[in-house]
Amino acid sequence: MKEQKLTTENYKGTRDFYPEDMRLRNYLFSVMKDVVRSYGYEEYDGPMVESLDLYRAKTGEEIVGKQIYNFIDKGDREVAIRPEMTPTVARMVAKKLRELPRPIRWFSIPNLWRYEQPGHGRLREHWQLNVDMFGVATSRAELEILSLACDILFAFGAPRNSFKVTISHRSLLDEFLLDGLKVSPNQAHEVSKILDKKNKITQDEYITLVSKTIPNDSSAVSKIDLFLNSTVETLNQIPGIKEETLSAIKGLFQEINMIGLEDIVHFDPSVVRGFDYYTGFIFEIFDSSPQNKRSLYGGGRYDNLIGLFSNEELTGIGFGLGDVTLQNFLTVHNLLPSFKNDATVYIPLLDDSSFAENHNFAKQLRKEKINVEVSLVSQKMGKQLSYAEKKRYRWILLRGEDEIKAGTVTLKDMATRDQFTFSFSEALQKIKEELLK
Repeated sequence: MKEQKLTTENYKGTRDFYPEDMRLRNYLFSVMKDVVRSYGYEEYDGPMVESLDLYRAKTGEEIVGKQIYNFIDKGDREVAIRPEMTPTVARMVAKKLRELPRPIRWFSIPNLWRYEQPGHGRLREHWQLNVDMFGVATSRAELEILSLACDILFAFGAPRNSFKVTISHRSLLDEFLLDGLKVSPNQAHEVSKILDKKNKITQDEYITLVSKTIPNDSSAVSKIDLFLNSTVETLNQIPGIKEETLSAIKGLFQEINMIGLEDIVHFDPSVVRGFDYYTGFIFEIFDSSPQNKRSLYGGGRYDNLIGLFSNEELTGIGFGLGDVTLQNFLTVHNLLPSFKNDATVYIPLLDDSSFAENHNFAKQLRKEKINVEVSLVSQKMGKQLSYAEKKRYRWILLRGEDEIKAGTVTLKDMATRDQFTFSFSEALQKIKEELLK
């Protein structure tokens, strides 16, 4: 009986990263890291597996109940593969709270897992830039986070009209539902969940869900719609909204104008972030293209998360940007560069006796931070050139019989097809000059 082979398909909702895919991933990570570091943020990382209790405490019910990868380990402990990074960073900050200078500015690009139905912009495994600031209670923290979030897209070449930021305040919805509509906390929680998925369901489904949740108020849908269509200027007409919340929203938007983001950042009371730990301003960034009308990323303020681990209090604010939604955005707006092989020089082997000297030439090139691949098998020139073209090398450093006799090398520029005969030191200088352009 013939042995059945294993499938070559990857696990559903995950991706294989071939070298060309890694070039793209490394590019995305590199640009994001450059931007956040330019703001003074430091990189950290944490474990892939955490105690399940960490997510039960504050992560949204849908994630913990349906989407989390959890299991019992060999020590009979309930653990989970991290679905998000914010609880981990809060735990890490709480652990060394008295040692860390404030404000704390940290970032990470963790690998995250959620068991959900894969779709456009949504997989079971992805990487996500997490940016967090702790220890600044004023709205200047919001201004920096919003500015940084926009600068990341600008760094990829995104035009100002290619995306928009919508912002609201977590207290706004709570005050409207609890004090304006006079619903119970459980009803308010259910309405929040309905609004969070409002754009993903039909209007009839939305009306049915609201009516079912608030059955004793036939005008609940129209009241909620009036709230959702309010502006910064008309918020004072919405029942239940506290003066403190109104003042915070008006003040933030005055400051947003001061830093030049008024054309990008817009007030939208329908913004509802799904995590239970948000306490203040929350925001979402949306792609403006009709081909990719979806949220790219978002975040907000979470001032009570450190309290899970410590009696001390510390304000926090941050956002997460997934690599899948970022790549979709860059693709739709034609912002991805054409990637060349990271390696720069290829040295063919035409005669086995040349291998040692080719190897020594390669060592000298690598000392100059130039990437080199040396052929290990002597083959016909045509075959080796074809290999070098497929791998998109910029330079071929050729040493045939004539070059060996003359003590020279032939340097072929694969971009221009120009060819030069030099001493090795001259060839090295030529490559260095081209790389500096």
